[in-house]
Amino acid sequence: FGIITISLLTSRAKASFGGALSVLVSDIQQQQVKAASFDTQNSATTDTYGIYFTQSNYTLFKGTTYVSSDPNNFTVAFPDDIEFSNISLPTSIILFQKQSGEVSGFDPNQHTVTIINTQTNEQKTININRYGVITQVN
Repeated sequence: FGIITISLLTSRAKASFGGALSVLVSDIQQQQVKAASFDTQNSATTDTYGIYFTQSNYTLFKGTTYVSSDPNNFTVAFPDDIEFSNISLPTSIILFQKQSGEVSGFDPNQHTVTIINTQTNEQKTININRYGVITQVN
């Protein structure tokens, strides 16, 4: 006879990480599409859309600059064991230009964010090109 054990904590941590990664990728894509598709979000004109990143969360916003007190911002908080280990973006912001959806002020040396599960050390880096498209998640 042999004994087999299964760690449910590891499975739960991986599921939580995968879910957080999927939501993040979707949110990046949605902000880019809103900017490119003339989304007005109930205002008279189109605008730029962006994402502001911190170590433990990210905030979706509308406009050319991130204003932390804007009540229209939407902040997505990660579970305690998930965080950004590297935010390689100018001023920790990715801003999608209105009408084109391209990244405003794109820097070819700063165009990634890395998310990590601190329990399992699993990590994924998201690469975004000048056109606002996610080119790789690895």
